[in-house]
Amino acid sequence: MANSGEKDILNIEAQIDEAIEKEDYEKLNQLLDEREKLLSKLSSEELIEIYKRDEERKKKLEQKLNEFKEMALKTIEGEKMMRSYLTVEDKGSSIDRKG
Repeated sequence: MANSGEKDILNIEAQIDEAIEKEDYEKLNQLLDEREKLLSKLSSEELIEIYKRDEERKKKLEQKLNEFKEMALKTIEGEKMMRSYLTVEDKGSSIDRKG
């Protein structure tokens, strides 16, 4: 049966995964701070397992970052297109008025 420290770390690990999934990065930082306080109580085998899980988490976070960057670029491109369209519309309106 797991001792109290192991239960705590397992609980925090599950919450870390949930925070990443929900993109709650403020909560994620709090959980990482909590987990850091418990790491000294863990065996080297447990630390290796956490490291492996963290590597997977890192991949997920990098993927989310790339998705965010892509979305930001699309937003900027859309904004440029709208400005271009509005500029063309304004020029067309002035030509029509002189017309």
